[in-house]
This record gives sequence, C-alpha cells and structure tokens, in this order.
Amino acid sequence: MSNLRDILNGLTGVWEGTYSHFKTDGTLIEKYDSHQETRLVGEDWYERIVYKRANQEPETIDFRARVIADELLFDDANFLGQTTVVNSQMLVFPYTWKDKPHLKVLELIYIVNDNYRTRTWQSFEHEKLVKTTLIEEHRVPGGNVAIW
Repeated sequence: MSNLRDILNGLTGVWEGTYSHFKTDGTLIEKYDSHQETRLVGEDWYERIVYKRANQEPETIDFRARVIADELLFDDANFLGQTTVVNSQMLVFPYTWKDKPHLKVLELIYIVNDNYRTRTWQSFEHEKLVKTTLIEEHRVPGGNVAIW
C-alpha cells in the first residue's frame, strides 16, 4: 500500500472535471464543469475548486488540510473531514460542515491512473441518503497551480 504523502504528491496539479448530482431515484438534479488545483507544501495541503454552473458566475472554494501520519485532516472554521488511505488507488473521505452538522458526505476517491480519477459522494441529511454525486476528472497536462 502506498502512503498518503505519495498519493497526494501524485494528485497535485490541475484537474478539469464534471460534477453530476442525482436524486436517490437516479434522476439528474444538475451537471456542471469544474476546475481544481491542488498542491502539497510540507505538511500543508491546498485545494481550490472552481465550480462552473451554466448561467452563473463561477464559485470558488478553497480548502486547507494537514497531513498527520497517514491521514489528511481538514479542519477550518467551516469544514471538518479526514481522508484515509484504503489502498494505492482509493481514498475515503467522510466530511461535514461545522455550521450544518446534520449534513454529512461520504466521498470515495478512485485514482484510475495518473491522469484520470473519479469521485463518488453519498450525501446524507439527518442520517438519510438524499443524493449521490459522480465526479469525473482529468489532469491538465502541464497545468500550473496558482499560488494563493
């Protein structure tokens, strides 16, 4: 099994993707593009995601985390989650928002190869599944991560 640092180093860079949100009966709720930049500096993980919904201004969210042993801990004013290595191709990431503890997400990250990955979210509200999200992402060759 690879360690978390090796996996994260393999995930740094620029990724373009598509988010597809579905109701529990499989009905598509919405689909939109995304742009993600990630970098690892020492023990600090930086992640910026730009969500590109049609007919809306792009929404940018920055996430910060720390590598602690073989786990990646997200803990800021709004967000709480901890990524754990399953194997060299899979990570599990349960998370929630501090101001909305009734909302929880279980994310599975599957690294298909160096330049292609998928993510699946199971979103729960008050302990009941309310939607699933499928995310497909490709690495941008030579993409440069902005310093922010």
